[in-house]
Amino acid sequence: MMNGTFDEFLFALRAFESGWDRDRYNAGVIIDAQLNQWAGGPVGAFFPQYSSWGQLSAAEWDQMSYRSMNSLGFVGYQFGEALLIDLGYYDDTVFYGAGAATNTWDGTWTGKNGVTSLADFMTKEKQDVAIQEAFGLNLRIIRDGLAQSGQSLEALLGTTASYVQNGQTVQVTLTLSGILAAAHLRGAYGTLALLQGGAVSTDEYGTSILQYIQQFGGYQTSSIGDIVSFFESRVTGDEGLGTPGGTPGTGGLPNSGPGEPSGDSGAPAVGTGTAGVTAQSATVTIDWAWGQTRDLTGFDPATGTIFIAWIGADALDISEVNGSVVIAVPSNNQQTTLVGVRLSDLSPQNFTIKDQTAEREVLGLIGPSPTSPGNGSSDGTGGDTGPGMGDHSGSGSETGPNAGSGNSSGGGGQGSGSGHGNGGTAPGGGHSSGGGHGAGGGHSHGGTMTMISLTTPSQTIDGFNPATDMLHIEPGVTADQFLIFEESGVALGITTRIAVTAADGTPLSTTILPGVRLADLSLANFSIADQGTLNEVATVLGQTITQPGQGGYPITYDNDGSNPTASTGASAAGGTKFRADVNADDIVGFNPAQDELDFGGTSVHGMILTKTPAGEIAIDSPWSDALQIVQGVTYQQTTIANYGVVGNEHFRQDIGAVVSWELGIGPREADTVYVRSHEYGVNEVVNGFDPATMKLSFLYFGTRERLSVEDTADGLVISSLPTGQSLTLTGVKLSDLAPGRVEFHHDQVMEDNLEVPFGFAQDTVTLVDRTVLLTPAAPPGETTDGAQIRDGVMTAPGGQSGEGTTGGDAGGGSSAGSDAGSSTGGGQAGGDAQGSGTGGGTSSPGAGGGTSGTPGGRLDITWAWAQKEVINGFDLSSDVIDFTSLTPDQVGISEVGADLVIEVLNNGGHTYTLTGIQAEDLTRANLDAASYNGIVDSIGGVADQLEFLGYDG
Repeated sequence: MMNGTFDEFLFALRAFESGWDRDRYNAGVIIDAQLNQWAGGPVGAFFPQYSSWGQLSAAEWDQMSYRSMNSLGFVGYQFGEALLIDLGYYDDTVFYGAGAATNTWDGTWTGKNGVTSLADFMTKEKQDVAIQEAFGLNLRIIRDGLAQSGQSLEALLGTTASYVQNGQTVQVTLTLSGILAAAHLRGAYGTLALLQGGAVSTDEYGTSILQYIQQFGGYQTSSIGDIVSFFESRVTGDEGLGTPGGTPGTGGLPNSGPGEPSGDSGAPAVGTGTAGVTAQSATVTIDWAWGQTRDLTGFDPATGTIFIAWIGADALDISEVNGSVVIAVPSNNQQTTLVGVRLSDLSPQNFTIKDQTAEREVLGLIGPSPTSPGNGSSDGTGGDTGPGMGDHSGSGSETGPNAGSGNSSGGGGQGSGSGHGNGGTAPGGGHSSGGGHGAGGGHSHGGTMTMISLTTPSQTIDGFNPATDMLHIEPGVTADQFLIFEESGVALGITTRIAVTAADGTPLSTTILPGVRLADLSLANFSIADQGTLNEVATVLGQTITQPGQGGYPITYDNDGSNPTASTGASAAGGTKFRADVNADDIVGFNPAQDELDFGGTSVHGMILTKTPAGEIAIDSPWSDALQIVQGVTYQQTTIANYGVVGNEHFRQDIGAVVSWELGIGPREADTVYVRSHEYGVNEVVNGFDPATMKLSFLYFGTRERLSVEDTADGLVISSLPTGQSLTLTGVKLSDLAPGRVEFHHDQVMEDNLEVPFGFAQDTVTLVDRTVLLTPAAPPGETTDGAQIRDGVMTAPGGQSGEGTTGGDAGGGSSAGSDAGSSTGGGQAGGDAQGSGTGGGTSSPGAGGGTSGTPGGRLDITWAWAQKEVINGFDLSSDVIDFTSLTPDQVGISEVGADLVIEVLNNGGHTYTLTGIQAEDLTRANLDAASYNGIVDSIGGVADQLEFLGYDG
């Protein structure tokens, strides 16, 4: 059954996208203050005769929907700069998705369809045409992408598909209007990823692609062919980056998918590269050719030419294998080998490349042009004198070996020995006038650590290497202010983006990883201070942080041959190097007299060293029960040489800490209790610890993950996973500890924030020297930190202040609300009040000023490892429990005496206790979740659990 006509589809899509939804306004969901923000002023600035937006006529309301602009600068139907570049309306070198935190609209308008400014574009006449062009562009990419893998878009329409979202199976009916809407939300490639591989994604605001398929499905549309033809009939040649004023038909977007003519049979091609050849005149043509595998001999780089048709960088692989260049389209089972030709033999003069993302990939790998140093496309006076390629607008000059693939606006930029480009990593550099990659960062396991905080500027990390590079999400970036998602488009290619917002949703920065998919990343690429943010990243990456039973994960010996231990060569002593791999079989036959363990460049966030109850060395995962045991070998049988060369600096430090403790190396002071993490089955109880005179030291602590600090009836318990090792200080509370009497070495605090579970600030704890410990060898030229020392604050603070957005800290609260309510507990204070308090007590929702215009307080139920929050004074008449993005299987609700207890399951015993509240006291108005999340009313969800306890809605 159809939901409506095509015009009604456009109306519904625009109303939802722009926010100018009359029905939601009349229902009070959208208020005048929000419309003021989206309009850019109050109603009187546009219609002096009115005092409220509700007084607008239908035509006036419709007019405002086209000029609506959200907090990221998306306009009307939520057009952004990248899409209008793809459609040929606009051109820029730095734009949202490629170096800017928002759509700034400071580029050049091409004049297409009479649009010469943003104001021109904010009309029904222009946008209704542009949205249909966008439908055609996206639909062609989806249709052709499916065809490449042997699928048919027509065959999918009308079928019911099942996808997994937030751990739940969601069924949707695939219709053409739903797919058009989904592609407008998440791009053609994001929709392809859903249809081909089931990848469910969300936009910057958390809106799911499945919501769009469902909400906008079933409307009347033209045929697939007609929708695509509408776009193709309006191609001007200005589509894509850097082609304003082009000749119609010579530029544009992909039109040569499988089964279509290339469109390049006549006039010389105007593409990237400088060969100036067509598909017919080139020596070698790379076009869609399913299953084609060929080895070409005799290609002469001095005279030969290569034409690469409309194949984007996400689909194209170019590499050098055994002295020959291999150009492959893996998704199309296709490969061409230029036998005996090396990448360094080729130059831009050998190529005509139609797609600009492919151009950047190819030209960033080959040798320099003999006649045009740097061979960047330059809109200003910039010159590249290094071997890489750059896109420039301004007078930037790149002279260093890392000058490749960077955007430089007005000088500086990547290069001059200061950036991370295709040539490698250089210290402290930056992208775009000194910002970004390397700024405030440092080297990590042979790669680069990029910092992301509430004050970090927007940055583009060109050349991010998932095998070595890392992102450090600093304290204060909580889950409700953080979003990681994958974006795609013709101008953008494939990118992963991290958006950081203020507590009120105002964008603060965007970090962009060009060419990186979410599937390329793992938890080992992240160091994250806030547990909720960590859980969000894990969920988006499809990785599970499993929870053990009491006492840590189980120890399992495994030598069944299912995943044999690998050798990586001979050791320096003539023995064997055994590859450390938590998923492989145990290592058997290790000879400490001559063998080594090979940790390569593995991150400390993905691997640690532990010890089995039998005393054997174990190579362990911080996140699960996966481990590899060096069977029969104890630490006491080894020397530091057995641990080989360790690429990751922090892993070197933690391996050294564990080995030093086991071998008795390093200080053992009488007034100090040394906290360890590597010993399975060890649960120490210390009586008589005096917080006024004694110290806690983390010098020998062997992990950077999953540290818990908790006040219990038995005393202060400090524990860690995966081992479950714990230390109980009887009669001691967290608030008794002076931060200066808790000792760390530099990187544990200044880079990995081990002080956060205590609620201490970085600059209040004591730093001690770790260079007295053993440390495995570092790669040539690399050093190991740890000589920095500093005395901390030696008085107990009486509890940590919970101000602002430090939700991961003890006493942390969210500052989005306007209440001054007290928040003496950890995590988000109910009502989003700006709280201040003392460690691990209670938090109050407050009486007003909640988020999203909701009257009353709002208690967000979210991830905060092991937090115990007590909510006093919950107001049934106005306060709201928001289950955010959680799923039914992540929430358990019970009554304990007179109190209602909500537990976030598998999160270290994380609970919210609403004192004096019973299930039957609640109404549906007290329950909420993210707009796309059906947890409240779904089967097994919140309402069902509460109904079992007496709730009747």
